[in-house]
This record gives sequence, C-alpha cells and structure tokens, in this order.
Amino acid sequence: MALRCNIVTPTESVLDSEASYIEFPAWDGQKGVAPGAAPFLVRLGEGRLRVEKTGGPALFLLDGGFAQMNGGTLTILADSITAASDLTASAAESELNAANAEALRVGSLESRAKAEHRQRLAYARVSLARSGRR
Repeated sequence: MALRCNIVTPTESVLDSEASYIEFPAWDGQKGVAPGAAPFLVRLGEGRLRVEKTGGPALFLLDGGFAQMNGGTLTILADSITAASDLTASAAESELNAANAEALRVGSLESRAKAEHRQRLAYARVSLARSGRR
C-alpha cells in the first residue's frame, strides 16, 4: 500500500510520486506519514524532508510552508525547497559559519528570531550535505 506525495512551491512542481513513508519537519518537530494516515493540515518548519519511494529515498532541504494529508495524498506546499543532491558540504558549512556570526551581532528580538531561523536552516543544510544524502 502506498500514498501519493506532491511537493510544490508557488512557482513549480518538485515531486509527484507514490511513497511508502514521508518524514518532514513540522513547526513543532518531525512528523512521519505512512499509508492510511488521518487527514491533517500542519505548518512546516525547516529541516530534512525524506520521501521513501521505489528506487530509494528522495531527500530535500525544506524551509517553511504547509502540509496537508487528505484522501491518501500528502501535499507539501513549500516556501523554499532544495534537493539534497544540490547541496555541498563546503557551501553549507560556510553558510552555517555566517549564520553563527550573525547571531552574535543581533540585538532586537525580531533580529534574534531571524538569526536563529537562519542558524537552524544552515545546521540542517550541513547535516544533510554531510550525511551522504541518506
């Protein structure tokens, strides 16, 4: 038994595939979805999105959006998404270093929240790039 996974951004369709399991970052932590899941709507966070499908997993770096499970189909409307194959460890590490330096300089609460978001996303990017795309 499989479920359908559609991943879209406001400008493109990224993936439309059958899947046996999907794991993604919700705003309040990781969420896993298997066939037969009940309907839901959730705000997305930042981190690794893994779609288990025939032929191996599809991996992405996700940054915000919404996910909706309805009628055997999980639709992910991503604010920003990058295929793991497009990530390099050196670029990801540079981004993390820049995000850490920025976090040390911010003063206001709004600036701090933005800097911390950038740090979380950069850390996820490094983790995914270093993991060998597992």
